[in-house]
Amino acid sequence: MTDLDQLLVVQEQDNAADALAHKRANLAERAVLAGHTAELETIDRGIADAEARRHELARVQKRHEDEARSAEDHAAQEEKKLYSGTVTGARELQDLQSEVDSLRRRQAEIEDQVLEVMVEIEPIDTELAELRARREPLAAAVDTATVALAEAEAAVDAELAEVKAARDAAAADVPADALDAYTKTRPLFGGTTVAKLVGRDCVGCPLAIPAVEADRIKKAPPGFEWCDECGRVVIH
Repeated sequence: MTDLDQLLVVQEQDNAADALAHKRANLAERAVLAGHTAELETIDRGIADAEARRHELARVQKRHEDEARSAEDHAAQEEKKLYSGTVTGARELQDLQSEVDSLRRRQAEIEDQVLEVMVEIEPIDTELAELRARREPLAAAVDTATVALAEAEAAVDAELAEVKAARDAAAADVPADALDAYTKTRPLFGGTTVAKLVGRDCVGCPLAIPAVEADRIKKAPPGFEWCDECGRVVIH
């Protein structure tokens, strides 16, 4: 094998590396992890939404409870005054009793509102319990899938390291100008950047190189040329 033939080995290893990179990007384990992660994110959004709704209702419940407690305390104060004996006037006593009755009614109304809010909270608590129960095994599945993906990536990375070592070894024997030509042209042609000249045909096209040009290449010292038809690197 000539030094220029080693360029074909470089190309082969680059192609193998590209295939492995594609394999790494499209690992089945990656798809599994993405699916579990998406589902977990959906559940987390559901939990966040339910918690926000519950928080708002809890805030309303506390406000009602504070209002009910205030009405109860006020009513208790007025009752104490009513039965303390310090108020003796019939009209004043009647007014105090009316105030106590009004406060107790207000307290009862607010306590009913508290119960209504608690009824609204109950299904949200059930929803949260169900979501959290679903989340626990799913989070474990995400952890498992993360480990599986890391192991699969490590296996591909080990293959890539072997390919790179083989590529570097081959590239060390390729003339610098040929390797430079290949490196600059590869973005255009990918896996078929370097081609052999077989007869008058460029294996990369394959198109026939003009006879005069083909004869010139064949008679030239071993090296590389450019295919006039496609622009690939041609070795002979």
